[in-house]
Amino acid sequence: MGIRLLTLVSLILTSASGYAIANEAACVALKKQDSGPDLTVISAKMVAADPKQQLPPFCEVIAEIKPTAGSNIGVVFRLPEEWNGKFLGIGGGGFSGNVTLSGAAHGLSKGYAVAGTDTGHPSSSITDGAFMIDRPGHVNPIQLDDFGYRSIHLMTTTGKALVAKYYGRQQARAYFEGCSTGGRQGFSEVQRYPEDYDGVISGAPVYDLRVQTSGLFRLQALRKDTDSLVTYQQLDLIHNAVNEACDAADGVRDGIISDPLSCKWDPAALACRPGEEGPTCLTAKQVAAVRQSYDGTKSSAGKIAAWPLMRGSELAWGPRSIGGTPDNPLGQNYALSIRYLMTFLYGDADHPWKTATADQIMSDLNASPVVKAFQSNNPDVSSFIKRGGKWLMWHGLQDPGPSPLGTIEYFQAARKATSQALNISESDLGDKMRLFLAPGVYHCRGGPGPDQFDMLSAIDTWVDQGKAPDSVLATKANSDLSRPLCPYPTAAHYNGEGDTKSARSFSCH
Repeated sequence: MGIRLLTLVSLILTSASGYAIANEAACVALKKQDSGPDLTVISAKMVAADPKQQLPPFCEVIAEIKPTAGSNIGVVFRLPEEWNGKFLGIGGGGFSGNVTLSGAAHGLSKGYAVAGTDTGHPSSSITDGAFMIDRPGHVNPIQLDDFGYRSIHLMTTTGKALVAKYYGRQQARAYFEGCSTGGRQGFSEVQRYPEDYDGVISGAPVYDLRVQTSGLFRLQALRKDTDSLVTYQQLDLIHNAVNEACDAADGVRDGIISDPLSCKWDPAALACRPGEEGPTCLTAKQVAAVRQSYDGTKSSAGKIAAWPLMRGSELAWGPRSIGGTPDNPLGQNYALSIRYLMTFLYGDADHPWKTATADQIMSDLNASPVVKAFQSNNPDVSSFIKRGGKWLMWHGLQDPGPSPLGTIEYFQAARKATSQALNISESDLGDKMRLFLAPGVYHCRGGPGPDQFDMLSAIDTWVDQGKAPDSVLATKANSDLSRPLCPYPTAAHYNGEGDTKSARSFSCH
């Protein structure tokens, strides 16, 4: 059935914004139509509105994409009855894709047609990378390509075609938003497929495997032996001491260290005196472990193997390096970093890690063809910028996983390489790509800082109106705390008067 005939049959109303409102018949009809050589629609049904969740009625399409033998990429498209004319792709986390309604909810509530994918495997576990290994010591190249980059791209191209078929017109704009693995997927889209999106939001991006090497060497430092591991009570002690030393640097004491890079507090300040022991001080081995966590780890050639942990992030170390569960006694760094890394490097999630050295790991990482297929660290994004693309990166400054320093490093490299490729100054890229750092925010969310912000509206305004965001309002759930997030290298500073909990009392400079 051609698009013109489909339009006459299935599009019966028009919204106030001028975009079509499709009905149930049009939704169900998607199951029966030829969807293209790679896409097979499994089900298509209307889902009723959910006022409590602020969700409109929408057509939910569950489909499969099989671009090559051995590949089976699951996708879910959610097409709102009152469409704003725009397409939104969403990213996943860890080893998992994202086909959840909760992941699509924000975009749906704003009228976007939202696309998600399981990245080629149905498991929703962020720590289970078993799908990547087809035999001991070997990573399946088909699954690698699907997970690494192919699934998001094909989700996007088939999703756009389905949107045009359903609504009778192509999308006016296309955006991608993701954090963590989703942040890396945004990097991949910008670098590999610059035609896919008009605007991309990449939060806390795991764009290379130094995120995982960092987790490995941080765990080594804090678990060198039983005497090196600090307790939760000692983490409170350290965090309080750090705040006492550095919290007021931005002009107000609020439990948020806005510039952790300028904070030089040394854990030796809490060293136990002779004859002293217990939770109110740190032993010599604990001082060394905490100091190494702040300093990071380098190979003998000076290459970063573990990014420094930011001062002010201490309360987030516990679940990653100290705490655990009976199934995962070593904490999240073991599950999310070490097993993840060993899967990619050696095709064996249980490859020995306790004695691994920075020289060995970084050498194997640089030599691995698997890593080259996975990482998204090409700094030249001139093709994306040249066609008018806008790129908004953001990162929590106290993220205990992917380091904001890694994102800063990439952002600076991308500005340099892209400006050279386009023969323009780096300052001219300011209205095309920006980085926002979120003080007091952990990995994608959480922490003492305000961690709720609407980057989707910011990128939409940027693309539609050409106005780059000079700040983004950040708030905190169940709190009256708010702050402006500022484009790097500026930061929010207290104006010297007004409510210290209000963003209106702060300026970016």
